[in-house]
Amino acid sequence: MVSIIIPCYNYSRFLPAAIDSALAQSTPALSVEVLVMDDGSTDDTAAVAARYGSRIRYHHKVNAGLSAARNTGIDLAANDLVVFLDADDMLAPGAVQNLLAARTTCSAPPAVMAGRDLAVATDGIPLAAPPPESGRIKPVSARDLVLRNRFAPAVLADRRMLLALGGFDTGLRASEDRDMWIRAAAIHPVALLDRVVLLKRDHGNNMSRAAAQQTASIEQVLAKAFLNPKLALTPADRRMAQAVCYYQSALMYADAGDHRTAIRQMLRSLLQSPLASWQTDAIPPFSRLRGLAGLIRAYWRKKNKYKQAA
Repeated sequence: MVSIIIPCYNYSRFLPAAIDSALAQSTPALSVEVLVMDDGSTDDTAAVAARYGSRIRYHHKVNAGLSAARNTGIDLAANDLVVFLDADDMLAPGAVQNLLAARTTCSAPPAVMAGRDLAVATDGIPLAAPPPESGRIKPVSARDLVLRNRFAPAVLADRRMLLALGGFDTGLRASEDRDMWIRAAAIHPVALLDRVVLLKRDHGNNMSRAAAQQTASIEQVLAKAFLNPKLALTPADRRMAQAVCYYQSALMYADAGDHRTAIRQMLRSLLQSPLASWQTDAIPPFSRLRGLAGLIRAYWRKKNKYKQAA
């Protein structure tokens, strides 16, 4: 049996698809519990959840953020194995069954078993062709997760481990899941299944689009990791992790149209660890140089356009 935890805050328009995808994970051989954690929504989330009656468990709480909603779900879950699903996303068909099957093939069942995601539009249609899937299972170290988040937001985790670690950090406004998986991987086996388990909606309001907030949260996560003696990170690891953070930040600012800040972040990445691309797959080779050149061109085009308009 598995409990699927769906935190929700003012996403009633997406919630039915999330719930339906969770209920669809149930099979004759697999019993699924679906919990909707309403984090103080002011829209009609409660009414949407009520339509499902006893097929789901609905819990309303005072707004306290995503981490607190997930932690409440962990406390209320009836099963030791839980899957997290954001209210604006959907589980891929057979996702839970695939994660469970992969977990049972490991010599030591991972405390966290993750998969990959596929970006879809608001109507659920993939934005690109699905990537090839090998079905292979790859062990993931805490260092891997410090350098770059490797997981889709939906994972299969042992709630007993989550409770022992104190749950998700409510002080983080974003990247709280990455922080949790880093802490878990420091003392437990963690693995990644090369199979799509999550259909991730790209609707323009995703938390990852808030470049400044997301960058600050990633830096908080890294600061916590750098202080964790169980990780035994070297100075080179820390520089590389910071370089990847600046690189990702540059991409987020570029998506937001702030090319000037994106250029600054890309330069910071290069200065922090010039050879990072050759030492880790967290940054594709030459991507920072190509990205920097493209950002500079975009910045000057935009600047010249404003001059001509004036």
